[in-house]
Amino acid sequence: MSAHDEWSDWAAQWRTQPVVDVERLRRRALTKRWRMLAMVVFETVTAIGALVQTGWLFAHPGLALRWKLFAAGGTALVVVMWSITLWLRRGTWRAAGARVADLLQLDALRAKAGIRLAQAQLWGFAALLVGVTVLAWPSLQPSAWLHDAALRRLLLVQVVANAPIVLGGVAFCLWYIRRQRRRLARIAQMQSELG
Repeated sequence: MSAHDEWSDWAAQWRTQPVVDVERLRRRALTKRWRMLAMVVFETVTAIGALVQTGWLFAHPGLALRWKLFAAGGTALVVVMWSITLWLRRGTWRAAGARVADLLQLDALRAKAGIRLAQAQLWGFAALLVGVTVLAWPSLQPSAWLHDAALRRLLLVQVVANAPIVLGGVAFCLWYIRRQRRRLARIAQMQSELG
């Protein structure tokens, strides 16, 4: 074998190597870590806010027991969801190393955790909807709101204010799950190219 053939083989092998921008992967991993940290801080502040609000509601003497129980249930849901999101993020904070394979593995772990977080959020929306429906069931009966204009306005305001939030949240979760599944496919392709 001549030196020219050897160089040609090496050049051909070099051209078939996958193109992975390592610096871009590192930047993305660091950026994602900061976003995850900001989200954990936001979720923690929200959970603390729910606890404070529930404490205030329980201290309020004129509030019916039904609403106090609703506040306690809502707070329990917030604390459970907060705990679940922390648990689902385990192992996704740092890469095991600085190699491309380690960064891709971290990216895949984060995508899988993102899917699980979005699915948990969907279950949280369902639990919230069931809880609100059970609590508000007496007010949702036509006999309750047909002859009470104030209750009709209150129900209308609640539906108009909260339906877009819930529907938007559900749509976002479904979109995010699809996005992360596509990301997992791209990561798997890059991992297979790396060998």
